Amino acid sequence: MSARGAAVRALLSVHEHGGYSNIVLEELLSACDLNAADRAMASRLLYGVTERRLTLDYLLNHTASTPVKMMEPEVREILRVAVYQLVYMDKPPAYAAINEAVEQTKQFGLGRLTGFVNGVLRKVQREYAALLEQLPHTDKGLELRYSIPRHWIRAWREAYGEDMLAHLLPHLNEAPPVYIRVNTIKTTFENFCGCLDDHHIDYSVVDHLPNALRIFNASALHELPPECSTHFYFQDLASQWCCFALEAQPGDHIADLCAAPGGKTMTIAQYMSNEGSIIAGDIHEHKCRDLEQRVQRLGFDIISVQRRDASDDPDTDLIGTMDRVVCDVPCSGLGVIRRKPEIRYKKPEDFADLPALQYQIFEQGARLVREGGILQYSTCTLRPQENEEISARFLREHPEFKPSPLPLVSCFAASEKVISHEITLFPHLHGTDGFYVARFIKSN
Repeated sequence: MSARGAAVRALLSVHEHGGYSNIVLEELLSACDLNAADRAMASRLLYGVTERRLTLDYLLNHTASTPVKMMEPEVREILRVAVYQLVYMDKPPAYAAINEAVEQTKQFGLGRLTGFVNGVLRKVQREYAALLEQLPHTDKGLELRYSIPRHWIRAWREAYGEDMLAHLLPHLNEAPPVYIRVNTIKTTFENFCGCLDDHHIDYSVVDHLPNALRIFNASALHELPPECSTHFYFQDLASQWCCFALEAQPGDHIADLCAAPGGKTMTIAQYMSNEGSIIAGDIHEHKCRDLEQRVQRLGFDIISVQRRDASDDPDTDLIGTMDRVVCDVPCSGLGVIRRKPEIRYKKPEDFADLPALQYQIFEQGARLVREGGILQYSTCTLRPQENEEISARFLREHPEFKPSPLPLVSCFAASEKVISHEITLFPHLHGTDGFYVARFIKSN
């Protein structure tokens, strides 16, 4: 099976059977004998077609005699993959992408449609630039140009303004930068950077954020010696800023209520110099098992993993005992659509129940905080109903908590905002996923 064939089959599974792209791709690639380059190509095609689907279907509907929704499912995905290659990839050459699509059509037993596929793709090749150029500067035009549904365009305009929207949309289809965290429990920052230099891995140090690196050729990390596998882990910059904002100290007692997969928990443990205690909870048993194995492999012995529902009442003996509590709650994930592109096609009503759950977790977390302790709330979404509105309601209903200014000086400077207890991080301003964090202190 070729990389394009794998991508087509994965897209069929996602669109026809409701599979999740990352799970479908992992299962498919594990069953295929593809080399590293072909695996990377299949991954790019799957995620690229998913994120650009509205744009691709617009081009197909203007060049094909049959509407996209009326096409044979296999032909629809073959065409989407080929159009993505023609419009958004420099390689392979156009003729190769078209020929591959024609051959795939035969392989699916649809030889009668090879002429149709060939004709549509040649027309797309000739006309796509003009079709994209003629898109109007309206919400519909923005939807088709950036493949972002209009309801999210309107919601972000209302929440963040026209100028912010204009800068945000182009970034949502770009590949996110790769950041890692040096695991200083296993090595030193200097030694690990020396190892990267020895293996010709291109990186830069992140200003103002200890032990954070941006990696420019991430695939080369696999060439590091096996003993280096525990010396780092992947973590987006937004999550790292969130951990920095907590200002955890050695000896603290901390609860991380929704901890899996554990990146934040381990980074907080580093700030604690692996001294003190962290209760890391998650509602899913399999995620707890994975987290416990990861914590042990990477050398963190202050983290206790517990399966628990963060929205339930906490254990009585824990109430009012925690120095810091982290509520990184389940959310709509609109800040990470560069990594999970199918999220963009969700509708606001799909997330209607989330704010109630988020607030319940937030309140239960508040019960754990001692007097003078810190309570932190965060999401990886760009949606005020799950962010600012939750924080504002909490302050109204819990006068025992006060806003606590976040120590994210450079982030506020990038946003041109005055330092506050809350901040929204944006890809185009901060180089991060879309992210929200707020901090509060429990007063007497």
